[in-house]
Amino acid sequence: MMPGITITRGQLTAQSMLPFFLALTVFAIPISSTAKSVFLFLSVSSIVFSPVYRQDLLNTLNKPWCKAALSLFFVAFVACFWSRASHHDQMLVIEKYSKLLYLPILAVGFQNKRTRSLAIHAFLLAMTITCTLSILKLAGFVKYHGDDPGHVFRNHIMTGYMMAFASYLSALLFVRARGKHRALYAVLCLFFSYQIWFVNTGRTGYVIYALLMMLLILQILSWRQAILAGILGFAALTMLYYENADLHARVAQVAADWQHYQQDNKDTSIGYRLQFHEFARELFSRRPWFGNGTGGFTYSFAKEKPVPSWDRKLLEPHSQYWLIASEFGIAGLVLLGFFFGSLFFSAFRLKTMGVIAIAVLLPFMAGNLSDSLLFYSGTGYFFILFMALCLGESIRPEPVNSFEFNVEEVARN
Repeated sequence: MMPGITITRGQLTAQSMLPFFLALTVFAIPISSTAKSVFLFLSVSSIVFSPVYRQDLLNTLNKPWCKAALSLFFVAFVACFWSRASHHDQMLVIEKYSKLLYLPILAVGFQNKRTRSLAIHAFLLAMTITCTLSILKLAGFVKYHGDDPGHVFRNHIMTGYMMAFASYLSALLFVRARGKHRALYAVLCLFFSYQIWFVNTGRTGYVIYALLMMLLILQILSWRQAILAGILGFAALTMLYYENADLHARVAQVAADWQHYQQDNKDTSIGYRLQFHEFARELFSRRPWFGNGTGGFTYSFAKEKPVPSWDRKLLEPHSQYWLIASEFGIAGLVLLGFFFGSLFFSAFRLKTMGVIAIAVLLPFMAGNLSDSLLFYSGTGYFFILFMALCLGESIRPEPVNSFEFNVEEVARN
């Protein structure tokens, strides 16, 4: 309890329950959108309506990353005034970017070390459940969301993305841990890695996993050790590529799709993405400064039908950068760059959570080249929650309750 503030019994209960609300929100991210919404509401309400956090919320508004997040949401709102999209589509896009408003609030909630640790382990538990069901689905023991073993609770893109991060997180905890928990983290890392390379059906998971493991090598090893580990890792991936028929086929399919695209046969998985990117680039060239407005991509795509064989509604061009460029123009791209840049520099100022913050941010920035990860609900909320979790370390040097240990201390016990 903070000095000088009187806490009623109801407020004290909400404050003491906050770590569990936040942990359950993180737990629900890979598993259930409905549960995520419920626990997110409880978490945000516990923070906003508690006087204990009021000053922290006000202080957070002055941080560059908070200003950038609010500015990016603001441009999505203002761009409605020059958009030709329907009111429904405009509101849908605004709802997608409204998750940015939660970043400063959740960061205040994650200022305590035990809260952060509890949330991290809740995420690992959720991914363990997801991984187990994915493997059982591949073996034919579980029938859920079709036959794709990479699609359990979320689609194969989001599942692969979060599974790759879970592999990184468990590997990092293995390195930091002492005692009996170390073996558990090693098993989890191998378990998640197996899902990525032998069960997962999305190429995004492969790329994010490779990026995160390269980052981990640079974070924990010296340059000489990192070079040796990189060589060994490359050799392992090469062997895996030739021994894993499914992996080999998916990589070969990318090359085949690109060849078909060059031959003007563009209606393939890669070809569709490139056509969406090209149309978004064309929209950007029409109104480069402030874009075509909120929902402008969806409106123009439906009206002009630039890809005749695509007969479904398309909300985004499978690239966050082209989506921002086409709808908000250079102004939006500058704000997005300011947002990512401010998070990047803030991550380097963190003492214990900085390495995780970088691991959340860099793959997310890379993934936005081929998918609109910030726009999507699953990966977008995953990013906001984990960035808030890391940034919580910078909110207040002293904890506001009795939960007092951090990730490293949990791993050592």
